[in-house]
Amino acid sequence: MHHAFSFSVLLIIFLIAVLCLALPIIIGVLVYRDAQRQAMDPPILWALVSALAPSFLGLIIYVVVRCTRK
Repeated sequence: MHHAFSFSVLLIIFLIAVLCLALPIIIGVLVYRDAQRQAMDPPILWALVSALAPSFLGLIIYVVVRCTRK
């Protein structure tokens, strides 16, 4: 029983780690595509800021700039 418990804990930790790595990549790709469609130059900069800024701050800044831009 002890072995099964430790495996499940390790699996949960692994899944959380994968999610923490995959989520910024997914956000970066989606922001890059949207910034290209909206002609927000340079789109790679927006993607990097939104993916790498802590606590989704970059994504929030991107959404605010995108919504106020007309």
